[in-house]
Amino acid sequence: MTRSYAVLVLAVVLANFVRAETLGSVLRSRHVPTNQFSDTDMAGPISGWAASNDDEPFLLAYYAVDLPHDPPGPLHVIRYDPATRELRRGEVAKASARLSFDETIPCLLPVLAIGEHHGVIHIATHGNSLAGCMLVLSTQLALRTAVAGRPLGWVGADYSVVQRGGVHPTEIDVYDLRRDLLTAVYPPVQDALRQQFAGALPAGSSGRARGFSTELVGQVAVNESAKVFGFVVRYDAGGFGENAASQVEPLAVAYVYRLHGGRWEHREILPERLMDLFGEETVGELVKGKPLAAFETLKAPPETHARRERSRPGSPP
Repeated sequence: MTRSYAVLVLAVVLANFVRAETLGSVLRSRHVPTNQFSDTDMAGPISGWAASNDDEPFLLAYYAVDLPHDPPGPLHVIRYDPATRELRRGEVAKASARLSFDETIPCLLPVLAIGEHHGVIHIATHGNSLAGCMLVLSTQLALRTAVAGRPLGWVGADYSVVQRGGVHPTEIDVYDLRRDLLTAVYPPVQDALRQQFAGALPAGSSGRARGFSTELVGQVAVNESAKVFGFVVRYDAGGFGENAASQVEPLAVAYVYRLHGGRWEHREILPERLMDLFGEETVGELVKGKPLAAFETLKAPPETHARRERSRPGSPP
């Protein structure tokens, strides 16, 4: 888990604890009609909830029981479109997602965020000791699938960038909504700068044996029309003793990905070289303004076998 994400999780948990909201208070604050709800529903407290921002339609995901609670009960979802005044209610009774071929995690966890993108509703959940999930619902509020990891952004209508948690918190996949497939994209098979950093660690250090510290820095930048996204990762040997930290300086690396010929390909670059090569200061500016520049200028890494795709990432009921 990155430091920024840990702060986000703590903030959401504290906010839900301090705000002992009822369903009625939340709906009224967003001017949602309440005639479909009973007095009991309206007066009941909700927990582990999140609502959409000021964007339309209004979305709310919540539990009607106090968390932690085992089982947590169904996840309630509300969608209200002010333009048509149509209100829909749905429930997700159970959901789990695969971390690996033989390991699954429960996904009915406290809700961090909910949103809608190109006719798809996505709900991010996270537990204190469990990797989070992305629940994917139709606008009719039917569960389509559940994906292990935290959604970082959408690349067009069909692809979601997902950061997996657990033992390796900075592993990034792309989820193909149409084919229901996950493709591992980071860390790439051929990664010269990452390998250079690992090679600089003192011989015999735990960093070389177990993997050094990695942290996603800032947000993932997305250019939907170009099918390009990018981000910065910081490598740090400080977690593996003073000797390693004193000999190896932290290293930040920018990665840019594009969908090309049905495959995700990447380029890697030191952030301090962005201005000299492309006239842009950040990877976000590069992805937004010159999405293909890195692929036209930088040499592609050596050819490797395609990353393995993991079909059927979720196990919806």
